[in-house]
Amino acid sequence: MSTRKSRSYANVTFLDEAVEDLRRIAKRSPEVVREVFRLLKQLDAGELLPRRLQDYAKTGDLTDCGKIVVEVEGEPEHRIVVRDVGRGNFEVCEVITVEARTEDLAYLLAGVRLGRINDPVRRSDISRRVSRIQKALGRNELDGTEPPRPL
Repeated sequence: MSTRKSRSYANVTFLDEAVEDLRRIAKRSPEVVREVFRLLKQLDAGELLPRRLQDYAKTGDLTDCGKIVVEVEGEPEHRIVVRDVGRGNFEVCEVITVEARTEDLAYLLAGVRLGRINDPVRRSDISRRVSRIQKALGRNELDGTEPPRPL
């Protein structure tokens, strides 16, 4: 019996929260997760360059981050937000979030997860906005998981 070993990424790491993003997405859309891993494999091999993000008031300074667009037919668009932890060309990256494009949710979460929103009032406003967006997407507010489906 042949065992298939999964190849770890040499140049891409994940925040724990990003792994949870992927687990949650996999429950409702395994095709999106497959596409995410395909794109990350390209990134790891140096065959894909994320589009650099900017410094916006609503997300904080994300200029050391980039986005990768995830498009799967019949599914909402998603964004992978990665942080450049190498020499400035995304040769070594950390996945910060994988999230729906809806209302800039991926970028808002990246700003929160990286601690880029320093003002406590703005941070509180953004946390409420993230909760509102997640609720509109049909997720539990406390943990971001999908609510149970009726039998």
